[in-house]
Amino acid sequence: MSANPASVSEPDDGAEARRLQTLYSHAVLDTAPEPVFDEITQLASLWLDMPIALLSLVDANRQWFKSRVGVEVNEMPREVSFCSVAIERPQELLLVPDATQDPRFRDNALVTGEPGIRFYAGAPLLMPDGQTLGALCVIDRRPREFGPRERETLSLLARQVVTRLELRRERAALQQAINRYQTLFDNALDGVLLTRPGGEVLSANAAACAMMGLSPDQVRELGREQVLDMDDPRLGPLLEIRQRQGRVRGEVRMRRGDGSVFEAELTSTIDRDVDGELMVSIVFRDISNRIAWQHQLQEQSDLLRNLAENVPGVIYQFRLYPDGRSCFPFASQGMWACYEVTPEQVRQDASLVFTRLHPDDLQHVADSIQTSAQTLQPWHCEYRVLLPQQGERWRRGDAQPKRLPDGSTLWHGFISDVTERKEAEAHTFQLAYYDPLTSLPNRALLQDRVAQALALARRSRQYGAIMFIDLDNFKQINDARGHAVGDLLLTGVAQRLQMMLRAEDTVARLGGDEFVLLVNELGADVDAGARAALAVAEKVRAALDEPHQLDDFRYTSTGSIGISLFPKAGQNIGDLMREADTAMYRAKAAGRNRIAFFEHTMQQEVEDRLALEHELKEALTGTQLCLHVQSQVDPTGRVVAGEALLRWQHPVRGLLAPMRFIPVAEETGLIQPVGDWVIAEACRTLARMRERGLRQSLSVNVSPRQFRSEDFVPRVQAILQESGAPAQQLVFEVTEGLFIQEWEHVLQRIAELVMLGIRFSIDDFGTGYSSLKYLQRLPLVEIKIDRSFVQDTPHDASDTGIVRSILSMAHHLGLEVVAEGVENQAQADFLLQQQCDRLQGYLYGQPQPIEEWLASLQAGRSPV
Repeated sequence: MSANPASVSEPDDGAEARRLQTLYSHAVLDTAPEPVFDEITQLASLWLDMPIALLSLVDANRQWFKSRVGVEVNEMPREVSFCSVAIERPQELLLVPDATQDPRFRDNALVTGEPGIRFYAGAPLLMPDGQTLGALCVIDRRPREFGPRERETLSLLARQVVTRLELRRERAALQQAINRYQTLFDNALDGVLLTRPGGEVLSANAAACAMMGLSPDQVRELGREQVLDMDDPRLGPLLEIRQRQGRVRGEVRMRRGDGSVFEAELTSTIDRDVDGELMVSIVFRDISNRIAWQHQLQEQSDLLRNLAENVPGVIYQFRLYPDGRSCFPFASQGMWACYEVTPEQVRQDASLVFTRLHPDDLQHVADSIQTSAQTLQPWHCEYRVLLPQQGERWRRGDAQPKRLPDGSTLWHGFISDVTERKEAEAHTFQLAYYDPLTSLPNRALLQDRVAQALALARRSRQYGAIMFIDLDNFKQINDARGHAVGDLLLTGVAQRLQMMLRAEDTVARLGGDEFVLLVNELGADVDAGARAALAVAEKVRAALDEPHQLDDFRYTSTGSIGISLFPKAGQNIGDLMREADTAMYRAKAAGRNRIAFFEHTMQQEVEDRLALEHELKEALTGTQLCLHVQSQVDPTGRVVAGEALLRWQHPVRGLLAPMRFIPVAEETGLIQPVGDWVIAEACRTLARMRERGLRQSLSVNVSPRQFRSEDFVPRVQAILQESGAPAQQLVFEVTEGLFIQEWEHVLQRIAELVMLGIRFSIDDFGTGYSSLKYLQRLPLVEIKIDRSFVQDTPHDASDTGIVRSILSMAHHLGLEVVAEGVENQAQADFLLQQQCDRLQGYLYGQPQPIEEWLASLQAGRSPV
């Protein structure tokens, strides 16, 4: 029956389609009543003492009752169907003791109106394939209890319904098969006789009667001895084989009604019928014409063979069947020279030839064959083969197709060796479009690819970039060490550039020491494209900066890189090449080993970023980096810990916060030495704190890139040993993004660090990859609620609810909680009321230099 529409979940389209397919396959909808099902619903009503019992099948938009007790209607809309809810959980019985008290059904029209449903119990009809067709349900107009015995009874009856439905479908399928086989027997093109071993003919199909010129009654009257030529010497051996093996196939003579004989190909088997008696089947066809054709074909084949043996290449027939099978019905002896297979090996199956095709050309050849088969246009194709003895060779095939009556396609054609011509063409193409030293595309081929890239960029609305690269000190190396070393250096640079780019990008050499990179699909807007282009250029610059080992000497040749983005309005190939060339000379003029954009604003960003990177390297070697600490207090206001925060006291730019320079450190790999400096400084501070009797812990932020470096654990261990810091007071703060990739590897590394005594905290909790998986498995001590959730508490209901949930979950898991960004007393009061373990924020003090923080701790006052 029905549920409130709001209570019925929307089914998955694919799952619902599979369920309906199973329902329709049973062909039971809208059929007449059947006693076998009516008995089950009557038993359900009787045994369970229910006024209404229904066998309900849930269709796409309705429920239809195959059998019913207590109601007159045959169907109802699905949107009000209780059974639609029942089938959502096929493994469970849906029980509604009182529909008026159930929020899913209390507003349902069948509850508020007729028939006034109060009690409902429905057992899903779960089919063997896992699909549910509906439910067997019982209904009462008053509330009811439904104990385990009643549930089992209803489930048992539902399983009986499933069994009856399956038997019904199997019987229908069996009858359909019988009808189909009878149709095949009556309409088979081959003659079919069913006989007894003694020769009695039981039946003969229409084809058999037509071939023998007899009616079915005449065939039965004559018997097997009169329709077979018993004088045929081939018949006796065939009968003996059939007697031994139960089956035989061969050729014999048969008699027509007028006494004439004809050649027939037959297959005969001995089997037992349903009564256990032996029965013989004879399937035959008249092959008189075929034998005549075979003689004629043999004469023609002999003529063709004599001709083919004296022609270079392969004369052949190739046949493709509708089911995808293929063969060479005929091939001259040149098949061996072309494919290193014999004609006999591929006469029935052409697959051996296809194994000889070059893997890169196999699909092209297959597609061209299919196109020719579909259009019946001549087949012309040039392709490579890989032969065991000859190696890689080129072949050309030409053939004319025709459609055969069975739907297959037959080609008559010729295959020749075109290796010498293709090698000459390839050599000419290589000379025209590739650099002879590095084998990279030259200017001509590059311009063609730039034209394609411009067209693609305009269609896809994705920006690309062209980069001109000039080696800064190549001339000095070439003059000092000679052209041989110079050529080796150019080849090495070409290899490095090729290894760095994607397959769809292009590396070209224009001549001398000038290279060009064409990079596609860098971003959907100018800013994104510029950032991506800069990242590629940085990698190229770093790769060029690596020394080359040539002839036992190490050479370094940096590169100046000019970049121009495309597409721009009215921009053509010449404009783009000229802009990148101009930008490259700008990079050289700026001091070499630089990157320059043609666009002024982008160039300013590049120069600023490179300057910041260079200055950060200098800062690592000096005293510009420093640590500030922000206190963490317990509920009594006592300072129990601090978070170390990196600052950069730049001599020109002033005091820089991490957000100004950490992204540059991440992109350039400087995050590792910067991170090591922070950990080392924190450890030295902890060692000093232990000497002064201070037991507060100190937290340090660790970036994912720093954490994932291969030697991170040994470096941390070395810092602890060198500083003598108490590892138990050191806390590593990591973000949730660390756990998105290589989860098991991250877990192992954290375990190794915990073994050293270091504790772990999840920073900015709730803003990233929040999962109970890592909270349960990781050896954590605390989580930190992100300041974005704290700042609007306790006035914002949503953030307040999130904070409560985090605190409840963390305490349940035995974790401490630190709240960041506490700036006013209302926030503090709320957090303390929720039993937050520690508070951190401007309400308790701003970050201060380490020395000031330590002094305030030693003085016994809270740092401010």
